[in-house]
Amino acid sequence: MTELWEYPVEIEGAAGGLKCIRNSREAVASLTIDFPKGGSEAGKARKICLRAVSGVVAGDSAAAAYRVAARSAGILRE
Repeated sequence: MTELWEYPVEIEGAAGGLKCIRNSREAVASLTIDFPKGGSEAGKARKICLRAVSGVVAGDSAAAAYRVAARSAGILRE
């Protein structure tokens, strides 16, 4: 299940420009493409987002974890 997040997260994408991440499925793809390799927060966020895609955890939890990972990676647009 992939529910839309109440508050989308904007990041600076790897290819340049802004990306708006709206759900856990988009977040999983973004964590693979846009984030530097080896970030511990990104790894945690990926696990949580995958669990949200499977319906095991709430989308809000995935959004929060993704936001923390993006801030940690220095790509969060605030």
